Amino acid sequence: MTALGGEARLRLLYELGCAFAARLELDELLPLVVAKCRDVLSAEGTAVLLLDPERNELFFPYVADEDPGVAERLAALRFPADRGFAGAAIEAGHAVRVDDAASDPRFYGEIDRVSGLVTRNIIAAPLIAREGTIGVIEVVNSESADVQFLETLAASIAVAIENARLYARIKASEEKLRAQVGALRRDIARRDRFTDMIGCAPAMTDVFRLMESAAASPISVLIEGETGTGKELVARGIHRAGERAEGPFIAVNCAALPETLLESELFGHRRGAFTGATQDRRGLFEAADTGTIFLDEVGDMPAPMQAKLLRVLQDGELTPVGDSRPRRVDVRVICATNRDLAAEVTRRTFREDLYYRVGAFPIRLPSLRERREDIPLLAERFVAGAAERHRKRISGIEPAAMALLVRFEWPGNVRELENEIERAAALARDGDAITPGQLSSKVAAAVERAAGASEQPSTTAASTNRAGSPLRSARTAFEVRYITEVLRQQGGNVSRAARALGLSRVMLQKKMKDFGLR
Repeated sequence: MTALGGEARLRLLYELGCAFAARLELDELLPLVVAKCRDVLSAEGTAVLLLDPERNELFFPYVADEDPGVAERLAALRFPADRGFAGAAIEAGHAVRVDDAASDPRFYGEIDRVSGLVTRNIIAAPLIAREGTIGVIEVVNSESADVQFLETLAASIAVAIENARLYARIKASEEKLRAQVGALRRDIARRDRFTDMIGCAPAMTDVFRLMESAAASPISVLIEGETGTGKELVARGIHRAGERAEGPFIAVNCAALPETLLESELFGHRRGAFTGATQDRRGLFEAADTGTIFLDEVGDMPAPMQAKLLRVLQDGELTPVGDSRPRRVDVRVICATNRDLAAEVTRRTFREDLYYRVGAFPIRLPSLRERREDIPLLAERFVAGAAERHRKRISGIEPAAMALLVRFEWPGNVRELENEIERAAALARDGDAITPGQLSSKVAAAVERAAGASEQPSTTAASTNRAGSPLRSARTAFEVRYITEVLRQQGGNVSRAARALGLSRVMLQKKMKDFGLR
């Protein structure tokens, strides 16, 4: 081979030095390195091979060749790190030069077979950085390269690649933190007003028991329940009680994002992947790494996204939009839905294989109608929070108003109850309790309709009801209030509450049934 001229050497080193200073991203750095080396060294092909230490394999992240097809085929090739001239260079720890490649016993013909290239001569130099050998640079079929110069060049390239990797790690950490901060800010904006879950109803006792089991296991959890029952609160409780509690908790509403944005939001994207993608962006799955991601309304996820989510659950890998290389993530996935996913599977609108993945451990949240005994506890909690926000002293809820709250059906569940209390607190005067008149008309009207439907059609009975209505209503409201308070003090234990009230358990249960307290 003819030695490369001194002027050309200096020019190449200068240009690469400028490139190393100006470019800190591998995707920009490697193409420039191999392209300039191929041109200056008059080679048919130049390649940087990087070492995958976990698999002990070499691969071609970028190739510069006269034939673009060769570069494309090599980009898909991986081979053992002890094979070929690249493996020989790594083992020797210095550059290897072969003038007749085909006759050398170290020749690895698979590369020529895949690429279609015929290797006549080659120089392979290891890329040695502070952390060890990170790859190899190869110059194929060149008449103007020499071993010493390529080793000098390899040392500079190794440092540049190592710096680019460090920069990539810092940038990835920055992007991950930015995504986490963004998610936390959205959380704060939503102002989750539940500090602890409240409930003494038997149905909620079952929920708490299942949450404890789920927190102690990495199993996939599916939280089912009507809108407003507190599905995200349950997911947060499982996260806080589990071994990932120190990691982030990221909540995503799958129904709130269009399909075109959902994939980018979850998995991230590369710069230029679509119009407006001006820089790389980490997705929320990577932001949730080592923690938990909560996919609310997973039943609304489009079919193409269902397939991609299934891959993440199966393989622990995701591929950002516009990228071809998968990334590993360590994330616990908790899903929630207000739909009947089993029925969706039957209708073929939800993937059966994904359903069995996400629904391994179902937790069904009861509606507020199924846990009426918890309504006074929740209402009192919401009153305290609302009073603080409105900067008022609110002494509580009048018995008649509490009776209306307990009897209402609450189609919007806990969230609707909270909104009702918030409205009533805004109307209440400083120092007063919330009265029936401060509740919305829908609450009073619905309860009156239910009471009217249960009345006997007898004229005499109707007259008696009208005459005695004010006293009976007041007495009933007081009993509801008093029994509710005693139940709260006794932690929902009916037997202890009955003893405290001086009633038999059977009588207390009858009153609770009559008042809609269970």
